[in-house]
Amino acid sequence: MSKLKHIQDELEIEREKLRFLLDLTNAINENAKVNELLASFKVILADKIGVKQFAFFNHHNNWECILKHGVDEVSDHYDFLSLKVDKIIIVRDRPEEIFQGVDVLIPVFHKDKPLSFLMLGSLGDNDNDFSHYHLGFVQTIANMVSVSIENKMFANEIMERKLADHDLELAAEMQSMLFPTKLPSNDKVDVAATYIPKQLVGGDYYDFIRFSEDEYVFCIADVSGKGISAALLMSNFQANVRANVKYNHKNLTLKELVVELNKNVMDAAKGEKFVTAFIGYYNEKTRKLKYINAGHNYPVIIKNREAKMLKVGCVGLGMLDEIPTLEEEIVHIEPNTVIVCYTDGVVETENTKGEQFDMERLVNVVASNFDAKMKTINKIIIDAMDDFKGDMPYLDDTAILSLRIS
Repeated sequence: MSKLKHIQDELEIEREKLRFLLDLTNAINENAKVNELLASFKVILADKIGVKQFAFFNHHNNWECILKHGVDEVSDHYDFLSLKVDKIIIVRDRPEEIFQGVDVLIPVFHKDKPLSFLMLGSLGDNDNDFSHYHLGFVQTIANMVSVSIENKMFANEIMERKLADHDLELAAEMQSMLFPTKLPSNDKVDVAATYIPKQLVGGDYYDFIRFSEDEYVFCIADVSGKGISAALLMSNFQANVRANVKYNHKNLTLKELVVELNKNVMDAAKGEKFVTAFIGYYNEKTRKLKYINAGHNYPVIIKNREAKMLKVGCVGLGMLDEIPTLEEEIVHIEPNTVIVCYTDGVVETENTKGEQFDMERLVNVVASNFDAKMKTINKIIIDAMDDFKGDMPYLDDTAILSLRIS
């Protein structure tokens, strides 16, 4: 072969490579799917360049062989990082099992992050010619394909996160609609509530339900766990509380209501979650508060700086198929009495020393601001918690339902 002919052949090879690069670049720019990019890569390697065997490993969350040719079985369990390979190496004569039948290993890095490894085999005695004519080109297109796949996966993850965030925002909006939109503040009762979910949605619940001119039920509850599953169980619990109080109160005693709610939680959660709840029934004519505390944090009644904890009740709802012991207590409510119900996110808030806000601090805050409106007292409680925890995050959902009974 004349020198001119040799040069012409080399130029034709380079022209062909440029066409391959252009085709691949167009596919990437046109946002081709991953399988389409891999198909193009395979055509270039196998059909155009003539590589008889290759395996292309990509790493996103785990190492995975995403393309192979002329190879029957390939393990996805190679520990590429232990090889500490950051450049093209000839591995034909290396003894490691990973390199059996492999002639060349081509690593692909992006910003010091290993994206892919391309194994080439069956090059035979032509590996010097292959290295001279094609190896740099193969590394270039391997880089292009790898970075494109990484960008696609990253974009997909961002989109999935955005969709998940959007779903959570919708769930949070829907959950906010389950809470009472207007709480009474008049000469008989002043009611205020505050809710701070740790995530966009949470498992805390409070309610105030007036079902006659002189009677109402107020409650607060906390579903075990956090997030969507807790919020779903909470919404189911809320629906059952409201339905029974509004439409079935004449047929159910407070004890029967709690038994019914326990069945509802068991049916909905199948024993995987439970609900702690406080449910109080108050009659403004008799000034009697009848309540059951189902494993919940003790609400506190404050009058003349003296505090009484509302402890009587039973285990949490949904813990057992049948409640073994169920008690209720009746308390006479004197004029100008404050009742504060809360979830464990209040008293279990921690400061930088690991100390908890606890019940004593809560009672002191309320007693020190006793004459304020309930909405103001709730804000003062939250402000006191913020000051106490400093830079520490809230550990749980936080809900407060407070009443002043005149």
